Amino acid sequence: MKGDMMDKFKVLSHLKKPTFNFFLIILFLTPAVASFYFGLQPHIISSGSMRPHINPGDVVLTKPEKVAVISTGEVILLFDNGWKSLEAHRVVEIVRRIDESIITTKGDSNPNKDPVLTQPSNLPLQKVVFVLPNAGYLLEITRSDSAKYLVGAMILILIMARSILKSRKKNKDSKDKFTDNPRESVEEL
Repeated sequence: MKGDMMDKFKVLSHLKKPTFNFFLIILFLTPAVASFYFGLQPHIISSGSMRPHINPGDVVLTKPEKVAVISTGEVILLFDNGWKSLEAHRVVEIVRRIDESIITTKGDSNPNKDPVLTQPSNLPLQKVVFVLPNAGYLLEITRSDSAKYLVGAMILILIMARSILKSRKKNKDSKDKFTDNPRESVEEL
């Protein structure tokens, strides 16, 4: 039984590790797949109106939901006409009618409720489904052109360095094989 466990461990320990290129593909494709298949969209929070639940610099992932299924206590994304920006606020009251819903929202740290929002019941709103603390700072940095070039150059350098190291290792292995046993080397030629 102990030998059987050792055999299984040996098999598992010889599994190949994911390559750096595979990691990069997953890193860059995951947001696109999440957005396309699940409708998730990232938004950076810039105000403190939802403290302590959502803070400035946090990234919220939103998903479109029809107004008819939104309930009180959920956080939705609204467009603020005064600031010309999106803000996340909690739904504190909903009055449903046949064709429309009257929604009242409020920021958790705001003393007053927001102006009432009247929306058709079949219209989709962006509902906050997940909060990534402080991830917005990283995203803001990567929006500049110089940061994009720097990150792209770093990725290219890493890929090139990795391929150079692999080719050097292959050359060294083949050279070692050639010099280890000259009789076999001559016979192979």
